[in-house]
Amino acid sequence: MYKNINILIIGMGNHSQRIYIPFLNKVSKTTNLKFYGLDVALSKSQIESKLNEKGYDFERFYIQGGINLSSADKKILDEILVNKKINAVVIATPPEYHMLYAHWALKHKLHILMDKPISARKNSSTDLIQAKKLISDYRNIVSEFDRQNNNKKLVFMVNTQRRYEIGYKYVCSLIEEATKKFNIPVTSIQAMHGDGVWIFPDEIIEQNCHQYYDGYGKCSHSGFHLFDIVWQFYKAGYVKDKFADRAEVYSSFLQPKGLIKQFTQNDYKKIFGDKYNLRDRKSDSELNDIYNGYGENDAFTNIRLLKDNENICNISINLLHNSLSDRSWVRPSNDLYKGNGRVKHQYYYIQQGPFQTIQIHNYQSKGKQDNNDLADYEVGGNNHFDINIFRNAKMFGGQTKSFTKVTLKDLDTKHMLDDTRLYHETAKEQIVSEFLNSIEGKTNASNIKSFIDTYDTPVQIMSAVYQSNVKYINRQNPLVKFNIKNEEH
Repeated sequence: MYKNINILIIGMGNHSQRIYIPFLNKVSKTTNLKFYGLDVALSKSQIESKLNEKGYDFERFYIQGGINLSSADKKILDEILVNKKINAVVIATPPEYHMLYAHWALKHKLHILMDKPISARKNSSTDLIQAKKLISDYRNIVSEFDRQNNNKKLVFMVNTQRRYEIGYKYVCSLIEEATKKFNIPVTSIQAMHGDGVWIFPDEIIEQNCHQYYDGYGKCSHSGFHLFDIVWQFYKAGYVKDKFADRAEVYSSFLQPKGLIKQFTQNDYKKIFGDKYNLRDRKSDSELNDIYNGYGENDAFTNIRLLKDNENICNISINLLHNSLSDRSWVRPSNDLYKGNGRVKHQYYYIQQGPFQTIQIHNYQSKGKQDNNDLADYEVGGNNHFDINIFRNAKMFGGQTKSFTKVTLKDLDTKHMLDDTRLYHETAKEQIVSEFLNSIEGKTNASNIKSFIDTYDTPVQIMSAVYQSNVKYINRQNPLVKFNIKNEEH
């Protein structure tokens, strides 16, 4: 099994250390799969310290890095490719480098598993050209993949784990059931995702993990997951002659310049006292000047889906970094990915006219998420995920109940009861498994849930959200319109 798979993990940061490296390390111990790591020399000391602490002994390589590959970096990459017989890559770099390594991998006809989003663009929240290029990035990489994949054997997947999580798949099946029975599409969706990330004012300037200083933020971080899963919900209610052909998008951002007005440096000093002054702090006015051009903390978006120029579905997607956190300490933790008080809250309200309402509630209450038990399925627990199903029981007929509550524990007892980890991280491992099986030909490309050519509308939504904000700050009409491609149906 996996005897001919040699993977290069490009990017060995927090996400790789939490998902890709542990999983591939485990698989490599019982199969002939081999994997290697690559990162930039600037991060070598920190990466080596963390990996050695955890006892990993796979071979690692370091390059100078940058937005373009130097001749020296290309030489190192090409030598790794030949000497280690690499035939697949996992791209887990910061998102502004996704396209660089994806094009390099396609040039060498390598299988690709890439983190979301498809791409990120510096200054996309303030520059209309950069916001629009998110679409051309995606369509160019799909075109390049099609050119290189003439034998139809290459695999190119994107790590959007909600497509794999059993709770979301169950909700899609409920939507499909109502659509099949009543010929009713999804008629409205409300979605909210709060990351629970409390980043102090000076840290916003300094933080390199999920940074803001490059002119993008929440939408290019976890926000892409929401753009994608909301579209999956809408597609689940597909009715051929009722499916939207166009979208209109309006967005409103909260950026760091607004954040410092909500909660000032004096407010921090009053709460944390002398501990807050143990390092130099910039004033509100200094920060206000530095924050020019920074990316979004929060993004509130309204989407109208139209058919033949008539609105047929209203969608709201509200994304927050500035939300409830478990942080209560002054100095940031070393692990800014999961170890700095991050608490996730999210909900979805999905309507299908008079027939069905589905509510998803997913609310954590603590930042420590490495050790979980059965109590973590309850509200406030790390693995809390409840689905409330309201149905017009008489219209559905049979034994249909007007209300049913389904929990994650109800859906996945066989897999989860003995698992102490976060459920959505096990779903990410399902993606890696599907990637490996697809490389070996055990999963047909048409059955892959996260194939690269299935993201046109989520990317267009992300681009439109940024375009709308740019137009607003430029005092232009902030309504952004786009056509929905036929293949999305």
